[in-house]
Amino acid sequence: MKTTNAAVPHHISRALFPSLAHLYGLMPLAVVAALIALAPTDPHDFWWHLRVGQIVAESGVPRTNMFAWTVPADQPFVYAAWFGDWLFYQTYRLAGLQGPVLARNILGALAFALVLLDARRRSGSWRLAGLAVLLAGMMTINNLTTRPQNWAWAPFMAYVVILGAYSARQVGWRALLPLPLLMVLWVNVHGSFVLGLALLALYCAGEGLRTSLRQPDAPDPRRLAALGATAVATLAATMVNPIGINIFGYVLKLLTDPPSQGLVNEWQPPTVRSLAGQAFFLATLLLIATLALGHRRLSLTDTLVLCAFLWLAWSGMRYVVWFGMLAMPMLAQCLARPEERRVPQRGDPFAAVVGLALIVGVAALQPPFKPLLNLPAPYRDLFADVPGAPLLYSADTPVGAAAYLRDYPGGRLFNDMAYGSYLIWALPEPRVFVDTRVELYPLALWEDYLAIGEAHDYVTLIERYGIDRALLSRSRQAPLVSALAVDPDWVVEYEDRFSILYRRER
Repeated sequence: MKTTNAAVPHHISRALFPSLAHLYGLMPLAVVAALIALAPTDPHDFWWHLRVGQIVAESGVPRTNMFAWTVPADQPFVYAAWFGDWLFYQTYRLAGLQGPVLARNILGALAFALVLLDARRRSGSWRLAGLAVLLAGMMTINNLTTRPQNWAWAPFMAYVVILGAYSARQVGWRALLPLPLLMVLWVNVHGSFVLGLALLALYCAGEGLRTSLRQPDAPDPRRLAALGATAVATLAATMVNPIGINIFGYVLKLLTDPPSQGLVNEWQPPTVRSLAGQAFFLATLLLIATLALGHRRLSLTDTLVLCAFLWLAWSGMRYVVWFGMLAMPMLAQCLARPEERRVPQRGDPFAAVVGLALIVGVAALQPPFKPLLNLPAPYRDLFADVPGAPLLYSADTPVGAAAYLRDYPGGRLFNDMAYGSYLIWALPEPRVFVDTRVELYPLALWEDYLAIGEAHDYVTLIERYGIDRALLSRSRQAPLVSALAVDPDWVVEYEDRFSILYRRER
């Protein structure tokens, strides 16, 4: 009896340990989680969202411009990410400016954990699952800043995992029930909610085609009906937002808005000039090769979904993150050998120690502990000295310039568009020339903004707008910085390593 009683807890404890094979997945996941934690938050798309979150918390969802002096204050504007903004503001209230970055880090780790699990489900191999996470992470490397999109990562991957498992007949119809509920969240945190609808439409089309072709393992009518009912319920769930069906008009406008399409880099096709672009092209070539030569084949539905998201990624860098998360588990499936399908693994205490060390290492990079680490000086130079948030926000965040403007307000300010986002947060009554709400401003205004920044006929344009102060980025608006430096009508009010503030004297 004693021997039996002693053996039971030992057996249970061994079962609770991860295996050595698990480390092939856990180590890449820890690397990607660490990269997310190390990434600086750029000023572009964070600060104005944080201010909107504050407004939502205090007075409800805004409907107009509010912050820019170059367009009417009451000009309509859709704040589609209002709930994501509110969530960021709540994390700020709980933990200061560390809160939103910590939320980003957790959301990113969760999303890539789902990538790992989906790749493992498809391939049966932790090694290939780890490779999928690394490749997907590299494709996301330029998209790790803190922004409302962070709240959409996990819902997207939940759709991918659930629909993929349902198509493979690994789960029943009850697994589809969370999808409409997730859409209620997704539609209010980010415009990428349409990708959830696209996934459902593609899976309905693919599974329906498999059934009509009488392919092996095609869904029976009941499973197909459950998928269709879920798609209808999910479409209905998108109506649970402040503007109802008009949310689709907002997305359509964003997708066809000339300034957004022409001025924002992430709307442009991926190139090999960025690390994320290089990872995208490398992974795509590897995927094509494995589709032709791999040990396993994708289903007709998977192929349809993959082609659709590859087309999206090819058309714009902003879609590469979604393609990477969805496609790399499919790559793992194609690379896997049949015998790797499901190999039982024994728990190992050494693996548990390594796993714990990985968790501690990633935890040490989180906002409360990161400043305590002896990180290299070149890395520390990437960050601005934001009070209460060391080593979190990028060095080109105009903290000093905004403090100066807070002490010495007034005038009609011309500003770098990224600086406009921070000014909306930092100034009590912000009045910016432009900011990163790109679709708010007409194309003609953006053309004038670019011309002024390039010092093309800037004197005439400055007179037209009545500009008497200019907060400029030394790197992004170097021609205008140089022109005003020798213009006797302008003097320097404030300057630091990244920004310079001029005032017109006459």
